Amino acid sequence: MTHLRNAVDEKYRTRALKQGIELKIAYQPGFPKAQKIVAHDRSFTIQLNSDVIDEADYETYLSYNVRKIVLPQLRLEMDRLVLRPFGRDDAEAYFAFCSDWENAWMDSGEVYSHMDDGYARLMDSFADQLRYSILLKESNHVIGTIHLMDVTDRAVETMEIGYNIAPRYKRHGYAFEALSALLHELLWELNLDMVIAGAFPDNVPSLALLEKLGFQYEGLRHKAFWNPMRGPTDLKYYYLEKPSAHEV
Repeated sequence: MTHLRNAVDEKYRTRALKQGIELKIAYQPGFPKAQKIVAHDRSFTIQLNSDVIDEADYETYLSYNVRKIVLPQLRLEMDRLVLRPFGRDDAEAYFAFCSDWENAWMDSGEVYSHMDDGYARLMDSFADQLRYSILLKESNHVIGTIHLMDVTDRAVETMEIGYNIAPRYKRHGYAFEALSALLHELLWELNLDMVIAGAFPDNVPSLALLEKLGFQYEGLRHKAFWNPMRGPTDLKYYYLEKPSAHEV
C-alpha cells in the first residue's frame, strides 16, 4: 500500500507543480485533526491523520485537499483561450454581459446600466467565489466566465458549474473549449466524482452545450432558485461523472 500511496502522492505533487505550487504531504498518526492544510505562500503541506483516515480512502481525502489548494489558483491554456481566476480588474470586461438582458439573468440576476456601487458589490461577490475569467489568448481580452460551487447534498464529491459568454463572442465554440478543459482538470486530474449543471428550460443553446460536453439529463428542479428578473425559477439539471479507471 505504501508503494501505491507514493504513486498517488507523486501524481498530485506533479499536478500542483504545473500550477507553480509546491505540495508536501504528511500521512501519519497524531495530528489533532483528520485533515489540515498548512500554507506557506506558494508552498502547502497537507496533513492527513492515519489514525482516522484508512489507506483505502487516502486518495479521496488527498484529492479533496489538493482541489482546495489548486482550484483557487488554477490557470489553463487552450488553443484559443486562457482560463484564470477572476480579478477585480475584470470588472469593465464583465460589464459586457452584466449589462445585457439575455446574459444578465443567467449570472448576475440583474441588468446593470452603470458601473455603480451596486455593480461594484456584485464584483466583490464574484471575487469571493470560485470564479474564472475566460480570455482570448491572442488579445488577452476577457470574453466570459465560469463559476464553480460546492455541492453538499450528494453522496459523492460534487461541484456545480455555471458559465457565461459575452454576447459578441457566442457561437464560436469558446464555451465548449473552456468548459472541456476545466471539466478534464476536475474529473480526470483532480479526482472529483461528479459535476452538475443547471440551465433554464428555454435556454436551448446551453442545454445543447451540456449534452455536447457529455452531460446526462437528470431532471427538472422545480423553483430551483430565486431570480430577481424571473422570480422562482425552474432549472433543468444535468450531471457528468468521473470516468471509470479504464477511461482515464
